[in-house]
Amino acid sequence: MQALVSAIIITHNRSALLKRAIKSVLDQSYHHIECIVVDDHSTDDTRNVCESFPSVHYIFIPSEESKGGNYARNKGICAAKGKYVAFLDDDDFWLSDKIKLQVQLIEQNVCDLVYCGRRLEIISEKDIVYQDHIPSSNSTGDIHRKILQEICTTTSCILVKRQTLVDIGMYDEELKFWQEYELEIRLAQFHPFYCVCKPLVVYRCDKNDRQRLTNKYYEWKKAVKYIRQKHRNLYQQQSLLEKLGTWQMTTYDAMNRGKAAGMLFLPVCLSLLLFISHIPRKITKLLSFL
Repeated sequence: MQALVSAIIITHNRSALLKRAIKSVLDQSYHHIECIVVDDHSTDDTRNVCESFPSVHYIFIPSEESKGGNYARNKGICAAKGKYVAFLDDDDFWLSDKIKLQVQLIEQNVCDLVYCGRRLEIISEKDIVYQDHIPSSNSTGDIHRKILQEICTTTSCILVKRQTLVDIGMYDEELKFWQEYELEIRLAQFHPFYCVCKPLVVYRCDKNDRQRLTNKYYEWKKAVKYIRQKHRNLYQQQSLLEKLGTWQMTTYDAMNRGKAAGMLFLPVCLSLLLFISHIPRKITKLLSFL
């Protein structure tokens, strides 16, 4: 018998996009799936959308209980009955073979976590462009050190054993940004990562939405500082080359977030710093092979 997979979607006032996300879960070629929607105090017709799908397990969080996306994800994990859990943001959607291919890989390797590639849905004022992002094969296996230098995946691409999530403490409810990345840091310290190197998730990037959570640059900076402090022992063990890699990854993300938020001067400065730092990193890598 197929193992049960719990698909957890968290949402807030995105009923139009949510319908697309739910449909992508229910249309999976892997059929043993329960769909859980955790509604973080929406005021639109989210409840009606969920109730139009009889098989959806709907959980509502009232405003007085709301504590952010990670709290909502943890509510979903606690309600999940599946052996595996897969997350889906309400503005993303899955391609039809996503869960089937991930379950095959996680059971083939007897592992705890599998992720996949994604297809970016880039929305601008003029048009919509799609761009495939295939993870590197270097970001699989034991990446407990490399994870500090590279964000290998995003929330909607992950399939993980439910018990493993519980064992490591689930999502950190203090974080508003880099939530899945901090979770991955903890997971990678104990479990190897495997990847289906195909785009199985469509990830929405709306350049017109300046209020989007991922665009809030200064709040993101606070989250980065929090993660560095929380995992300071891991960061202190890094070599000089690894520390430079971490700095480059963070700077690149800062540049993209600053650009998305309309902070034009910031991306220019960070781009220059990124270029300058790239030279000694290349030299150090070369010397390490000599």
